[in-house]
Amino acid sequence: MSRSGDKSSSEEPTDKRHKRGRKAMSGSSQDKKKIISVTMSQSVVSQIDRLVEDRAARSRAQLIEDAVRYFIDFTVHKWNDRGIYVNNCRVVMESDTQSSLFFSTMTPASQYEMGRTAGSQSPIADVIRLVHGKNPADPSSRQLVMRLLQAHGWGAMNMSEDGLVVVGSPFYPAQFVRGYLEALMKVQLELVETHAKDNIALRVVR
Repeated sequence: MSRSGDKSSSEEPTDKRHKRGRKAMSGSSQDKKKIISVTMSQSVVSQIDRLVEDRAARSRAQLIEDAVRYFIDFTVHKWNDRGIYVNNCRVVMESDTQSSLFFSTMTPASQYEMGRTAGSQSPIADVIRLVHGKNPADPSSRQLVMRLLQAHGWGAMNMSEDGLVVVGSPFYPAQFVRGYLEALMKVQLELVETHAKDNIALRVVR
């Protein structure tokens, strides 16, 4: 026979029982690890090993898991309210008119300095180093730099063997492009006068 001061478990305050229930549920809903086996091409495995060796990732498993997470976040296999994802990267839809209005409030010197700042922090440099295993400041990487910038909508980028950079239908003004490329490729460029307004020409002087 229980004493009147004792309480059975059924008489436990409701809020305490709810808290204990929520705690149990949160523990059971944790993301558990599962071992799987995957088959990959040797070239991909070699690239993974290089990234692990360069300490871009802790292990093969961590790098593969991160890659899948990035795929889920950045590709258009699904649509969500966070944005539109195009060509495996997050992009901002910006019109040429908006860009022109923004830069029109800046002096050429300010455009140049902004370009240098952007070039020194360029994600293109990370892609060149981590994905392609090259140095963006190396002359052998210049064509790769042009190709990547063109793919990102900078315009029709071309660089000749004698160091002349020509940008057809450029999205950004000449001084911004000059500063950006100087910081990214660690070169000094001079602006070359052109008759066509829809072209930018820059020459490597050092």
